[in-house]
Amino acid sequence: MKNNLKIVLVFSLIILNFCSDNKNEASKKKKVTNRSVYVLEQSDKELTINLLGTVSHKNKAEVSSKVIGRIEKIFKEQGQKVSKGEALAKVETLNLELQLKKDEASVEIQNKQIDLTRAKYIQARQRIEKEVANIEKAKAEEAEAKANLENLKRTLNNKKDLFEIGGVSETELKGVETAMVSAETAYFKAQKNLLSIQVGYRPEDLKKNGFKVPTNPDALREAYVDYNTIVEKAELDMAIANLKATQANIETTKLLIKESTLLSPLDGKIAVRSLYVGETTKEGTPVFVLVDDSEVFLTFPVSEADIPKFQEGKYIEFSIDALGKEKKFKGKIAIVSPILDAQSRTAEIKVEFKNEGKKLKPGMFARGEFHYTLPDEGFLIPNNGILLSEDKKTGKVYVVNKDKLAFGKEVTVISNEGDKFLISGPLNEGDNIILGNLNGLSDGQPWDQ
Repeated sequence: MKNNLKIVLVFSLIILNFCSDNKNEASKKKKVTNRSVYVLEQSDKELTINLLGTVSHKNKAEVSSKVIGRIEKIFKEQGQKVSKGEALAKVETLNLELQLKKDEASVEIQNKQIDLTRAKYIQARQRIEKEVANIEKAKAEEAEAKANLENLKRTLNNKKDLFEIGGVSETELKGVETAMVSAETAYFKAQKNLLSIQVGYRPEDLKKNGFKVPTNPDALREAYVDYNTIVEKAELDMAIANLKATQANIETTKLLIKESTLLSPLDGKIAVRSLYVGETTKEGTPVFVLVDDSEVFLTFPVSEADIPKFQEGKYIEFSIDALGKEKKFKGKIAIVSPILDAQSRTAEIKVEFKNEGKKLKPGMFARGEFHYTLPDEGFLIPNNGILLSEDKKTGKVYVVNKDKLAFGKEVTVISNEGDKFLISGPLNEGDNIILGNLNGLSDGQPWDQ
């Protein structure tokens, strides 16, 4: 019994070892089969990027009313064709027309007001100019009174000397003294008169109120006139400003009356009409939505790695699923968006297409093909044929030589082409590059496939 048990155990161990050997052998074969060879060729430079996108409007316009009011007339209905500049609808303008008449009547009144204030201003200037002349006259009278007084003082002193020696009589002396008192009184009055009428006509008055004090006499006279006619000048300026404001209101009202007729900004078709006769327009809310299907955009998202390849003016071939994948069209890239979507890491390109026959409809699904050619330098290899460095600017590839041995070669990464890399380095056309599971390779390792 014990011998039989021993035989069973030994047999079991033999079976386990055999299964383990087979498993290891299968594992080795699996690892080996995970690798393959890629032959370098210079002809692998023509590439295609496949794109998925949709058809959208190129020319689309929302027509809203700048005039808030009720819709008075509708000239075009949804689905109808329209030409650029054609009338679509009319908004009521009764209030605007009444305001226009009121402003136009006000213009005549304001013109009369300007004439009145201008006359007042002219009269005020003339009055001030007379005041300036009176001041000049008063200055002259003061100077004359002062000179007369000084002359009588000298005469009195001479008479006193002569009276002492008996050269003049006392009566004559008293007469001179009386004349001098009269001259002093006249001089005093002249001074007071000049001081009283000079208020507002002094340099300090100009300075205090922010006026410059000219040195030229004529300019100084003009400054005094301007200073003393501030109120009248302000009234004239206000009247002129009121007229200008009313005229501006008239122009604005006329423009709004003109804008009350909604016009089509393009040649196309009415896609939406949102209001009916009698309903009130709202600021910023479109009354019509117009579309022009003679030209359309095809919008495609492009990955951030491929964006530099797409440039405005280049062409893209595309097909429309609804029209059959075999029917090919060609459109020109019009816009490459500078904005990258943070989540999808893509940017949109817009391809313009002249939609002759208007077969392409917005919303249709499109498949695009962008063909481009790589530079002559370097080789294009699958992305599982290179061990990249951390900065992904360099890497290592394994080449199988004529002795069936694998050796690593340092290469430079020129560009990333989706599932392939364009590389340059000590490589030649026809070299066998190992693909897959490169981490397990070492220099001199036999290649037995």
